[in-house]
Amino acid sequence: MKHKEEKSILKRLQKGEKEAFAEVYDAYSVRIFRFVYLKTGSKETAEDLTSEVFFKFWKYIELKNEVGNGKFVLNNSFSSFIYKIARNLIIDHYRKKKDYLVDIDEEVENTIVDQNQDILADITKKEEIEDLKESLSYLKDDYQEILIFRYVEDLLMSEIAEITGKKEGALRVQIHRAIKALEKVVEMRENERNK
Repeated sequence: MKHKEEKSILKRLQKGEKEAFAEVYDAYSVRIFRFVYLKTGSKETAEDLTSEVFFKFWKYIELKNEVGNGKFVLNNSFSSFIYKIARNLIIDHYRKKKDYLVDIDEEVENTIVDQNQDILADITKKEEIEDLKESLSYLKDDYQEILIFRYVEDLLMSEIAEITGKKEGALRVQIHRAIKALEKVVEMRENERNK
């Protein structure tokens, strides 16, 4: 969603238009689901947390409309605000539960492979998606998250900075390190397969 579109929708949200919220949901629900799924590995958890993300977003809008006469500000964009909610819910989820993995089924595979996403454009087989997910799981959480934000979700550095609370320069260094770490993981896994 372009910045101009977001400004227009923001004005409509401030007026309490439910249709504007539906447009935000339509624009971001698949992306948020994919992000949560890649971080949790569970379709059910991703569905639940995605619903909760948009519920919290709606409650935020309602609260601001009631208390502040519809005057609320989203610093950069809907996407960074919504991803920040999702990120916090994932952190809360892991505080409550231990990590568990679920195999990807075909429905989730189709959800993850989005024609607009360059990094996943060439991934057409279930095994390749599993391989990507498995390789990411070897990385520390910060590296997983930043690679997903940048290359799967195609977020701008400014959006990632807003979501994570880190400076753009530090994020660029972290992305570089995460890519190097991922390259090592892929090489290690390839060597193990060739033995």
